[in-house]
Amino acid sequence: MKTRTFFLCLLAFCLTTVSSYASGWGDFRLNARFLTDRMAFELHLSTDQYNDLYEINYDFLTNVDPYLSGIAIADSRALDAYYRYLDERNDDLRWVLSNAEYIRFMGIEYFFRPIYAVNSVCYLRIYQVYPNRNYFYFGPPRHYLTYRGGHCRAHFGGASFYRRNYPLRYHHPVYSRPCRISPQLRPKDFARPKPGNRPPKGNHWQAARPGHRPAPNGRPEYRPVQRPNNRPQARPEARPQRRPESQPQRRPETAPQRRPATRPQARPNKGTTVKPAQNRSRQNQRKEVSNDRKSLSKRL
Repeated sequence: MKTRTFFLCLLAFCLTTVSSYASGWGDFRLNARFLTDRMAFELHLSTDQYNDLYEINYDFLTNVDPYLSGIAIADSRALDAYYRYLDERNDDLRWVLSNAEYIRFMGIEYFFRPIYAVNSVCYLRIYQVYPNRNYFYFGPPRHYLTYRGGHCRAHFGGASFYRRNYPLRYHHPVYSRPCRISPQLRPKDFARPKPGNRPPKGNHWQAARPGHRPAPNGRPEYRPVQRPNNRPQARPEARPQRRPESQPQRRPETAPQRRPATRPQARPNKGTTVKPAQNRSRQNQRKEVSNDRKSLSKRL
């Protein structure tokens, strides 16, 4: 009898574990415990707060799981459902955390907005800060294996279970301001995928031109093989003139003559003939000498 009950309990535990791993998150209990463990460590929570916080995080992850595929591609309906459950989760935390603890909680992004998407896949931000998923600061919650969403708002007509039991368990001041996520933070959490990341829905194609092969999909910068008749010319037939014809020429066609066309005659040497003016003066002297001689001969 004992062995039969043991095998039945083991089978039930395996079924719950397999159902949790079949979802996109993996094990809900492990993720909820890891997130709760880090929140209790950084916010310095008590044991009662630790147990209630685990229930709130578990309910949030199980409610969001059906919308993961739409959240990953930034679907509007899935995002509306996600932020509705996130606002309910943050509102339940107001009755578990004190005013000072809740203000610190809102200032930590991986606690206040725990989910984000990259390349159409959803992740928990807590694993970016704490990559070692096998280490825990505290032991498992009191009802780690037995809690299955009994305190979710769906069982209380949309009302908060923790708000109803707040006077019985807690006596700290409650954060009274609205705690909803601003719509401006949606593009930061779930950016829409780029046009080139997803394949087109329809067959968008164009008729190929004659003599050219269409480029296959998935090969960037594909160049079809060109035939000899279609080879481009290496150089154009006539090069364009660099300067227009109407532009005035900077330099004249013929350079100005710096020297005169005829050079002055060089001075004659001693053995050469004398200039015409000098010849005339010598002839006159000779005539005068001859006249003087003639006059002397007449006198004698």
